[in-house]
Amino acid sequence: MPIQGPQWTEFLTCPICLFEFNRDRGPVSLSCGHTICKTCLQQLHRKRCPFDQSVIGLDLEQLPLNWALLQLVTAGEVARPQAPPSSLAPHEQQAYLSAIRCIEELALFLKPLPPGGGSGGGAGGPSVLSRSMQRKLVTIVTCQLLEPEGRSRALRACRSLGERTVTELILHHQNPAQLSANLWAAVRARGCQFLGPAMQEEVLRLVLLALEEGYALSRKVLVMFVVQRLEPHFPQASKTSIGHVVQLLYRASCFKAANG
Repeated sequence: MPIQGPQWTEFLTCPICLFEFNRDRGPVSLSCGHTICKTCLQQLHRKRCPFDQSVIGLDLEQLPLNWALLQLVTAGEVARPQAPPSSLAPHEQQAYLSAIRCIEELALFLKPLPPGGGSGGGAGGPSVLSRSMQRKLVTIVTCQLLEPEGRSRALRACRSLGERTVTELILHHQNPAQLSANLWAAVRARGCQFLGPAMQEEVLRLVLLALEEGYALSRKVLVMFVVQRLEPHFPQASKTSIGHVVQLLYRASCFKAANG
């Protein structure tokens, strides 16, 4: 039976032996994105990830240490090998080294700040990054670039990180009052006639409440959730009026909602 995977905040600890990664128990990432220590890797009975049973395409001895993770748990600089793995074709070696260096630089943003240096939870300490940004960084840092699946995963994670970075940058520089005014102007332009600031603000609050944990909800479920929560105080709320707002936000790419 596959082992249950760890929480994202535990990425500096081997999820099998539960020891923190170090020079003796160096982290090794698999193409599926899971990372275990080298000691536990050598004890695997077959070339499959113990968490999701994904096949490990390379010999276990060929999998390199994850130097980006190792630098987060090791005092001082980590002297990683300068030569690329021999399993790579000559034309891939320079690109591999460049990618590894970029990932190592990105990983440094996961280091906790000194006391008073920020807020939020990273690997057990304060961080200037949001939790969403930290998760996306962890995904990139734990990609195994020697295997095609790992490279594809890294590219998708980089795109997701870039999109999130732009979103947070825009939100950081937006005027909340103007943003709210623009949103409701667009809502009214679509013919949504449930006027009243109190109800309007409550609709947005409930939508954000339903989506704050990143759950994938269908539009129908989201609309019904908002209507049911509004009913005791705003009996005029209807599936049609709330549905118009959800549709507007969906088309404006404020969030992703599935059909249904």
